[in-house]
Formats: sequence, C-alpha cells, structure tokens
Amino acid sequence: MESPAQPARTRTPQSERIEATQRKIIESAQRLLREEGFKSATLQKIARGANVSLGALQHHFESRDALMEHLVDEAMAPLSDHGGVWPDPALPLRERAEAFVLQAWKHIFGSPRYLTAWSLYFGCKSTPSIFSGIDARRASEDGKFFSMFLAAFPELEKHHPHPKGFTASVFSTLRGLGVFELFDVSSTEKHDELQALIETIVRACLPSPANVPAVKSKARQPRQPRKVVTLD
Repeated sequence: MESPAQPARTRTPQSERIEATQRKIIESAQRLLREEGFKSATLQKIARGANVSLGALQHHFESRDALMEHLVDEAMAPLSDHGGVWPDPALPLRERAEAFVLQAWKHIFGSPRYLTAWSLYFGCKSTPSIFSGIDARRASEDGKFFSMFLAAFPELEKHHPHPKGFTASVFSTLRGLGVFELFDVSSTEKHDELQALIETIVRACLPSPANVPAVKSKARQPRQPRKVVTLD
C-alpha cells in the first residue's frame, strides 16, 4: 500500500517577510563591499542601506562576522550550482569551449557578485577565523571545479602534457578578467580576451604536432648519371 503523498510545505507570510528582510540586508552588504570596500561595510551602513534598524539587522545576523560568513557562503557557491556552465562532452570541441567560457563568464566571473567576493577575500584576510575557512573551502572547491572541467574536456588528459596545470591556468585567467571588471574595460576588449581563451582551450585539446605521425614521403630515387656519348 502506497503511503499518502506529503503535502508541499507552504511559506507563511511571516517566513516570506523574514526572507525578504534578510535578502535586503545581504544585498546592502554586497553593494557596500563592491562599491566602498570591506572596511566601509559597517553594520550601521549596511542597516541604513537595507532600510532596517540596527537592532533588526542584529536579529538576523548577530554580528558583523556572522553576516560576512554568510556572504562568503553565497560568494563561494560552487560552479556545480550552475548546470549550464558545464557543456556536454559529446558536443564538438569548439562548441564546448565557447559554451564553457561564455556561460562561466555570464553566470560567475563576470557577475557583480564576483567582485563582492574579492572584496570579502581581501577584507577577511585580517580576520583569521573567517579567512582560514575561506582558504580551506577554496582548495576543496577548486578540486571539484578542475575535475568537472577535465570531464567536460577529456581530450586534455589525452593530448596535453600538463592537463591539471592547464586547467588551473584557465580558471586563473577567468578570475583575472573578473577582477578587471573594477576598471573601465571596453566590451570589444573583453570579447577579444574571452575569444582568445576559447581558442587557447581548443588548441590545448588537440594533439600536439610531436604526437601526430609524420606522413611518409616517397624516397627520391638517386639521379642516374648521364652517359657521355663520344664520336670516334
């Protein structure tokens, strides 16, 4: 006998209000981090930006460190949360490279949230209790990201002498481009850099010339010396 289906949990008006208030606080903190930096993101300024009282903010996040830890969790959401970032390995190589780079840029490295993350990382450096957690999580998440990238581009392990090192360099490039969003980078320049990264991935996945068997050319026959005809 099948058990009766459990009714779906409904959100009460009170829970919706709590979530909406927390969201306003988080977005205010992210905006301050992005625009003014870690030191300027005080609880008083965050509360003012969220249009809530300081007491209401501390009701949801008891301290600045607690709020920053929550922001770190959001900023370090794994790439696996973005299913569209990872292309199907069955797609043609160039199509896969384009899909990965453009979607990773759109959803992660080119998003305003990514700049917020960098403000957090640099700011939390002076708070060892938070930064040690960031560093440990970064190492763990990087391992997952690299494995997923290699699964999406299996040619790398076949043809590239340093597949893991190449994978790390791809993510370093994307991170660097993300940080450059702090500056006035033209859309043309950004497009060219992303296209260059796509081309780099494609070339890295192809067999190197040293591994491609050379086409044997027919050996040239030695030229026979001409016979000299003499008249007697």
